[in-house]
Amino acid sequence: MDRWVRSLRRSKVSPSSDRPIAVSHEVERRLGGTTRDASTVFLAGAECPFSCVFCDLWTQTLSGPTPPGALSRQLTHALCEIQQRALIKLYNAGNFFDPTAVPPTEDAPLLRLLEGFEQVTVECHPRFIGERCFAFADRLRGELEVAIGLETVHPEALPRLNKQMTLADFDTTASALAARGVGLRAFALLGCPFVPHDEQLDWTIRTVEHAVASGARTASIIPVRGGNGALESLAAAGDWARVTLDLVEETFDRVLRLNLEDAVVQMDLWDLERVSDCAHCFDARRRRLGAMNLSGRSEPHVACAWCGASVGLDRP
Repeated sequence: MDRWVRSLRRSKVSPSSDRPIAVSHEVERRLGGTTRDASTVFLAGAECPFSCVFCDLWTQTLSGPTPPGALSRQLTHALCEIQQRALIKLYNAGNFFDPTAVPPTEDAPLLRLLEGFEQVTVECHPRFIGERCFAFADRLRGELEVAIGLETVHPEALPRLNKQMTLADFDTTASALAARGVGLRAFALLGCPFVPHDEQLDWTIRTVEHAVASGARTASIIPVRGGNGALESLAAAGDWARVTLDLVEETFDRVLRLNLEDAVVQMDLWDLERVSDCAHCFDARRRRLGAMNLSGRSEPHVACAWCGASVGLDRP
């Protein structure tokens, strides 16, 4: 499967190992309805060893192992752009505790640079979560949260994603994190390959519910984006269908109506324009979803006379 997925890829962007790929800022809703400033640093590091059929994050990774000192240099540059040191997410398009992606010699300088943040979020596959992770959490001044892609609880789809993770792996890791006082953030896919299109909404909701029941205090729903090669091949075979903005909105509305009290559920809005078919209403609909991320409540739907969104109006 790895060879097939990689054979369909386009070229990488080849980022610099001395500068972060990007730094973004947002406001995140927290449990209890409060909000906090959050910054995300996209680090350039080694590619993830798992070739998931839905992933496009490899496009901005290094061709070999991450050089020692590269990530601490990148974070130093990123901190110049971060004024509010509340929450920070370090996303390296791979696994934070993979020694090829984040050399262990980086732990100490990164910990020094992260002093002053209330919470630090990193991403990692369960296979790399162990004593290094827990030692990092013990030495961190703030709280550590680990983001894990649960993706789907669909019993047939999850094994076919080439993620090399079972539901039992996720549950065991979630329990281990909780036992050591480390937070859990989970990602759920909307538009997951191998899940029938008319079942996408229901399985995404089940995945969010499972993540929260397993201890995730933040669950992010990620609409799957095409363009990585493998997804287009799966679409031709009838195993994947492009997500629509209508489905994104309906799913988020349904999830928020669950009134999950133990977690914050968010809709990931990154590259959301790629699931939209109408330029007339996209900006307003994106703002609506952003408002729902902050309020945790459904907001009034946007009516569009061009595409008939929400109210089925005739096109003028």
